[in-house]
Amino acid sequence: MQASTRKGMIVVALANGLLLFGYGLSLPFFTIYLISQRHLSPAMAGLVIALAGLSRCVSSAISGELADAFGRKKVMMWGLFSQILAMFCLGLCIEFQAQVGWMLVCYFLTTFLGAFFRPASNAWVTDNTTPKERVEAFGILRIGLNIGWALGPAAGGFLVRYSYSLAFFFTALLYAATILYLGRLIEDKHVPCKSRKPSFVSALLSLKDSRLAKICFYVVLITAVNSQLVVGLSIHCKQYLHMPENYIGWFFTINGLVVVFLQYWATKIMARIRLSTAMLIGCLLYAVGFGSVGFFDTFALIAVGVFLAGVGELIVSPGEQTLVSNIASRETRGRYLGMLMVFYNLGSALGFFGAGLLGDYVAPFYLPGPWLIVGAVAVLAGLGFWSMRRSLTPEEDGKTNVPVPIKKDTITLN
Repeated sequence: MQASTRKGMIVVALANGLLLFGYGLSLPFFTIYLISQRHLSPAMAGLVIALAGLSRCVSSAISGELADAFGRKKVMMWGLFSQILAMFCLGLCIEFQAQVGWMLVCYFLTTFLGAFFRPASNAWVTDNTTPKERVEAFGILRIGLNIGWALGPAAGGFLVRYSYSLAFFFTALLYAATILYLGRLIEDKHVPCKSRKPSFVSALLSLKDSRLAKICFYVVLITAVNSQLVVGLSIHCKQYLHMPENYIGWFFTINGLVVVFLQYWATKIMARIRLSTAMLIGCLLYAVGFGSVGFFDTFALIAVGVFLAGVGELIVSPGEQTLVSNIASRETRGRYLGMLMVFYNLGSALGFFGAGLLGDYVAPFYLPGPWLIVGAVAVLAGLGFWSMRRSLTPEEDGKTNVPVPIKKDTITLN
């Protein structure tokens, strides 16, 4: 990757890191706030979070459409600005103890608008890289995201000890700083198609591209596996192994540190092999890492499983984004990457729901059972990605340094 290109990727990675740092300051603690301060039941609070998460599926698709029609930078800036307003209003609702209904409206708006940045950002990365550079580029983004995620919740935990609303105000302030930072340092190379009109229906029709549909299906599977780190592992360690919360928190830290310190080297290795092969390897690492958790009862051994799953994540995440970028035409990059995020969010929601079911109905009878099922799903996803080598050109599969030919959209643009 050329120095100028790498500099641009670092700029966008830092912006993503700032946003996730801001997210980590406040939103992970909203569930605790609803239960402890507004006295919602855990089930009701969980339903609120799940529904808000599903709303991101819709906004991800809309973001991709708008990014193609109006430009990547405009959508990123507009999404951030509108989210700042919603986040500030949410902070005011918390500060002045507004009715729960109004507060939840602001929360849903914050969550919905929060999904606008990522698809447009990914499309910008695709516009500014060659197919061979994209694995490394998306890997750099992953490093920025995980630095933000590693630091945000720690700082947020300190802030909410004094004021929940203060955490949300600081998040809005960080988002405003990101607008100023990003607006001055990046340029949009994308030339919007004047005849193109944003259409959610057309975005769904993009799944007529069987290759995109297959990738999205496999992404649902492996994202459901990845989400076990948050819910499934917490249930397993707390309810069945009776580990203290600080031990469980260290598992998240291990996962974040794996990505921060190993992502760059992993992308260098991935650049030498086919993407489909790399995705198979990543999914198998998920399978071994999470599949072994159920057989362990000590912190150290479970940490090894989390480490292996983390290595799988740093291969799979940039790999799936690169695959979708490579099969999209110039006119549909935002749309395709938006649809990828739709199914990514869907996979997370299914994974959270499935973790609860497995913890309640499988683990009491056979403790390793949930993790063996998770491992099997990871293997299926890996085999699915690997099978796609037959439908990808060598360039799309990352086999050579020859640029992917510019493709005309095979799906309607209107």
